[in-house]
Amino acid sequence: MRRILPLLIDLACGVLFVAVAFFAARVLLASARLVYLCFPLLAAVALAAGLWRGARSELPLLLVAVVMTLPLLIVTLQFVSGRDRPLFAFPAVIFVFVCIGVAMARSRPKPWIVAPVLAVAGIAGALAGPRLVRLIVPNRHVNEMPAPFVIRLVDGTTLSSPDLAGKVVVLDFWATWCVPCQHELPAIQRVYDEMKNQSDVLIVAVDGVMTDAPGDAGDSKERAAAYFRRGGYTIPLAWDGGAVLERSFALKGFPSLIILDRAGRVRMRRVGYIGSENLEDVLTGEIAALR
Repeated sequence: MRRILPLLIDLACGVLFVAVAFFAARVLLASARLVYLCFPLLAAVALAAGLWRGARSELPLLLVAVVMTLPLLIVTLQFVSGRDRPLFAFPAVIFVFVCIGVAMARSRPKPWIVAPVLAVAGIAGALAGPRLVRLIVPNRHVNEMPAPFVIRLVDGTTLSSPDLAGKVVVLDFWATWCVPCQHELPAIQRVYDEMKNQSDVLIVAVDGVMTDAPGDAGDSKERAAAYFRRGGYTIPLAWDGGAVLERSFALKGFPSLIILDRAGRVRMRRVGYIGSENLEDVLTGEIAALR
């Protein structure tokens, strides 16, 4: 039992790291101000746990770090999708700083050596937060010619791809059940308010029928329109019945932003939304570059 108890304590620390990482992902990465605290928080908690266990555990340094990191690594492997792979930085940071903490507890280095190193690590970690967001939700610049398509607005208006010639077109694919979509729509609305009187720019919110639950019928035209009314959104609203547009543009998830240039070619793709990113500046910049 005396041999197993240290491993159980290290695993319990690992469960704590899962909670801290969840908080970092859900709260810190969602705030433009708090995003800078994401990696410093992870590093500080891991360092503190490493210092504590290094002074009390006789297990090898690497074994302590591996056992502590294991729960978070398992959770990350289980829930992270292909486009969220940058979140593997979380268990990597935990592992590194647990190792540092254990090593410090056992070797007791001089403070004048440790303090500058930790200060530099803290600054680098703070600056890495916004970079992680850009890695999770990248703007993929492409040059693709889509097949002819038709956009059906809920008010009965129909727009075919030839009708859009000469316009920069932004298609925001979303769904009422999609939480990131709900957070993204206000930013799309602000960009629309800024550009709605510009004849060479068209922004359309396309409610999709794709779902994340097997057997779920997905959204309906009425459900999408009711959501827009409740939220006070005035972006032109389309409903993609039959997921025709979703298949035409080979969507990978919601929310998805597709930007077409004046010649009708797809020039940018992005999937996902995180609150700390400045989507309005990104979107207006992309539109300006294509006009």
